[in-house]
Amino acid sequence: MMVSKTKKRTKKYGRAKFWSFIAVLSLSGFVIIWFLFSTFFGRSSEISNESSAPIDTIRQKEKIEKYNSEFIEAATSNEDTSYTTIRVSSPENLDYEYDKYAGKSIRRVYTGRRINIAITGLDSRLGTRSNHADANHVLSFLLDSGKIEITSIPRDTYADAGMDDSTGLNKLTIVRANRGRQFYHQELARIAGLDRIHYYVEAGFSQVMGLIDFLGFKDSRSTLQVLRSRTGLGGDDYQRCYNQGQFIRQMILRHYDILNGPFSQIVIRGGIALMETNLTADVMNNIVATLTSKGFPRSDSDVEIRVRPPVPLNYKIYNFSDETTIASLTKKIENFNRHRDDDTTFSNNKEINVERKLKKLISEAAQDSLKRPKQVINKLEVYFEQKAWHQIDDRVERNKVRDEISILLENAYLKTKNTLKANRIRETIEAEKLLFEKSLKEQ
Repeated sequence: MMVSKTKKRTKKYGRAKFWSFIAVLSLSGFVIIWFLFSTFFGRSSEISNESSAPIDTIRQKEKIEKYNSEFIEAATSNEDTSYTTIRVSSPENLDYEYDKYAGKSIRRVYTGRRINIAITGLDSRLGTRSNHADANHVLSFLLDSGKIEITSIPRDTYADAGMDDSTGLNKLTIVRANRGRQFYHQELARIAGLDRIHYYVEAGFSQVMGLIDFLGFKDSRSTLQVLRSRTGLGGDDYQRCYNQGQFIRQMILRHYDILNGPFSQIVIRGGIALMETNLTADVMNNIVATLTSKGFPRSDSDVEIRVRPPVPLNYKIYNFSDETTIASLTKKIENFNRHRDDDTTFSNNKEINVERKLKKLISEAAQDSLKRPKQVINKLEVYFEQKAWHQIDDRVERNKVRDEISILLENAYLKTKNTLKANRIRETIEAEKLLFEKSLKEQ
């Protein structure tokens, strides 16, 4: 009797297991069939909807996607910014001090008049209108105290470039290119802790080389390379922006007297002509007159550097007024670059002979000048705006190229009835000639 009950119970459990297995199998089959059904018909629906969309809409979508991919490719460097520093020995022992205050979060209250001028170095390659802000500084004139404050900001500082944070492109350097000058100035002022930017000065490689040449440096190319170097000098983006701010500081202290001398108007007007700026000679004259009335510079401490966002580092202070220092730093960078090709100052121009390229463009524009003045403008305008001739080392050839470009452009503007631009071309070149004649007399 006991055996019979056990057999019945075993049989009952066996049936339960069997039907449970059938239920699970059926449910799994249903899920698989539903998935295939929905995927197939869902995909068909998507294809149908896309195919029924207007052709213009599809093309516009493709155009936007193409633009975004091209912009990201152009805006970002191929290099990984999370670099590994390679330690290399310096060819010479350089004497330098440390600035331990520039990166401190010290908030001084100044209630007097202040004029803030954005100083921006554009990463503009030869013949392009790239507007990435490679160097970012604010020159603040504290008129009532007779002092100058330089705020230097690293190019990769976080800022609203209008991009998704996941792209890693929300950097100050990209704000200028992606959102324009006005919004860039707003972000620059915000990071610097200022209320607004009153004026701006922008310059690309060629213009900066021209300025360095005017200041009396024998090798403007190497000097610019030193000022743009990051890892080559064993530092980072903070030390680099500090170096640039320190260069500005030292040049102000060294050459301020020129702005009160007999050639002051030549220097001011020539400097304005060399750069892209909304400053006028009258504004600069008023600033200089006010500072001078306060006794500026009473000491070197009248020009102070702040690095923002504040990072409490000990910044190396190099004497950029000394040609020997520039030469030593250049050797150090070259030594570093032998281990790693990290310098990008002239990387896109390594195989470009600037003089040959500009002369070829001049020859082509000359052929167009008689009947196709708009072609002349298209060929030469961007090179004129960049003052590209300053990348030619030989001074005689440099001036020759400058004059030929300006004559062709001026005539082309006159033929297209644009007398305003024609006059601007002529006035710009006249101001530059006077500026560099002054520079030549000093050398």
